Amino acid sequence: MNKPINIAVIKSGWLRASVLCTILVLLMDSGKCFGQSQSVVTNLSAIDGLELNPENIFNYQMINNTGSTKDVTVKGSVVYRSSGISARYSCQVTLQNGFNQISKEKVHNLSWEFSSQAFRELFFTYRKMPQGTYEYCVNVSLTTPHTESVMDDPQAECIYQTVNDLFLINLVDPEDDAKIYEHNPDLSWVVNFPFASELTYRVRVAELKVGQNKENAIVRNNPVYQDDKVTMTNIIYPVTAKPLKVFQPYVWTVDAFYKGILLGGAEPWQFTIIEDSLDNRPPGKQPYVDIRVTNGSSQVVAIGSLNVKYSLREQRDDSLTVKVRFLTGAKDIDMKEQKLKVNYGDNFYVFDFYKNNPLKHNGYYLLTLTNQAGKIYRLPFKYLNPDFIK
Repeated sequence: MNKPINIAVIKSGWLRASVLCTILVLLMDSGKCFGQSQSVVTNLSAIDGLELNPENIFNYQMINNTGSTKDVTVKGSVVYRSSGISARYSCQVTLQNGFNQISKEKVHNLSWEFSSQAFRELFFTYRKMPQGTYEYCVNVSLTTPHTESVMDDPQAECIYQTVNDLFLINLVDPEDDAKIYEHNPDLSWVVNFPFASELTYRVRVAELKVGQNKENAIVRNNPVYQDDKVTMTNIIYPVTAKPLKVFQPYVWTVDAFYKGILLGGAEPWQFTIIEDSLDNRPPGKQPYVDIRVTNGSSQVVAIGSLNVKYSLREQRDDSLTVKVRFLTGAKDIDMKEQKLKVNYGDNFYVFDFYKNNPLKHNGYYLLTLTNQAGKIYRLPFKYLNPDFIK
């Protein structure tokens, strides 16, 4: 007599067999994928942080884990961010089993493609990369002998590099933080590259506003003057450009281009135009200067003291912080009264530099008053010592 068939046992055994088969298939597939991802490993660390050139662009390592010698196709790409600048190459390399040091001499059937002829010339002739941030990637494909069939998916390795050569251009004149008398200064610079005659330059001049450093001012402020097609290493500020203001600090810089490709720029410098034609004779009476009206637009003469008017109409009261700076430097002068009380209406202040804070005769200075809201009012002045005036 036949025994009854236990359906539960059959189902259980069938499930176990199915699970085992599934696990085996997954293991086989995962092993296959793992083998692919580890067949060739590319290491770009040797050139990470270096500016690429025709020699070192192939200075990387590859590890062949296939167990035998393999011919591979290597494709490299250099792509700049936020621009159309790029370069790509393709070549063949024979990899021995294990570690391989790649170099220019070990690649063959090399072909290049550049986004422009200018970039090709810059790279091969002058061994220079454009300014900016680029991504350099290397892809490797394994092929079987005498065929072009791919054995596994391309393996990619990438690094990022920023080119920002601040030493390509050095500004010369006016020197940094210079105080000059010319309203149309001669701007000059030097270039530290042998192909300077092949370059064109962009010159920019911008105002330096209160609270800004030179780098922020040249980047953020609209230039009062810009010329993108300068071929010499100097230019005179043209009379047709926006006139430069006396006692207004300016920043300027120069960028270099090779056939439209930016190579680098100079560190921005600062200069200020001052007047040297003031009448040194004391006036009969020194008037009060309304600092809120003039606010840096004109210079006055202070003989022993400086008389300042400050009018308040927006609120009932306020306060002012007082500072005095040399116009030939950034040193603050200690004043006995650093805070001033401001009442509604007209306020008159006398800053007695002769008794309290001796200043240099014929020296140029800048008085600043800062209210509670952070608004700054400026008054440039020339100081005359009464003892030296007859």
